[in-house]
Amino acid sequence: MPRRWLIAPAAVLAMLALACIADNRSLFITLNAAASDLSPSAWSALSLTGSVFGMLALLAPTLKTRPRWLASALLASPLALVFSEGGKRIFDIMRPAGVLESGSFNLIGQKLYVHSFPSGHATTAFVVAAALIFAWPEASTRTRLAIIAAALLIAFSRIAVGAHWPLDVLVGACGGWLIGALGSLLSTRWRFWERRSGVRAMAAIALGSSLALLFIDLGYPSVRLYQIGLAAWGIGGAASALGRDTEIRS
Repeated sequence: MPRRWLIAPAAVLAMLALACIADNRSLFITLNAAASDLSPSAWSALSLTGSVFGMLALLAPTLKTRPRWLASALLASPLALVFSEGGKRIFDIMRPAGVLESGSFNLIGQKLYVHSFPSGHATTAFVVAAALIFAWPEASTRTRLAIIAAALLIAFSRIAVGAHWPLDVLVGACGGWLIGALGSLLSTRWRFWERRSGVRAMAAIALGSSLALLFIDLGYPSVRLYQIGLAAWGIGGAASALGRDTEIRS
């Protein structure tokens, strides 16, 4: 795949992050207010999907035919965890709810106060987006742009629900994109996803995560039915990959 697909999205996200540093708070208030045109349930569902549990469940059915997608994301996950959780601990920036007055912005779901930078959901969404795009070289430009747009929407949901500043989201997305591309590169060297045992191992991970999604509280009770449906989607996909032969496409 041409290098521009690696460089261009990362460069755009980085430039936007630099541009919003000075007006991070006012930009948050503007974007958060603009997002109120869409229903809180829609933003809650998007934010829930961007969690690690949500993304694993979403990708589980692809193990039947495209196991490299999940393999790329999993190979990227250790570095993504260090990037996201490490950044939160090092910078320890307060979230909007810890800085702004209650009622001055739209808050949807769980009220969070600390460990704002960078956004873990934005990181996860762009790790998965990059994993899909770089592990799917035959995808059309339109498909690649659609995947990036979906990741942007999930990342933006963190502003819409009042959980993150724009800078958190943009830096998380930029880091996630580069880390996801690295995961895809690693998948060309460690090709465990081509073996039945490798697919079964990934299916077991996806199954466990999807089952957990049935019981854990991700802070969005208004979309509990969606959370159950997403869990069922992941359970079905993982169980199918565990129980039948897999038609692997590289």
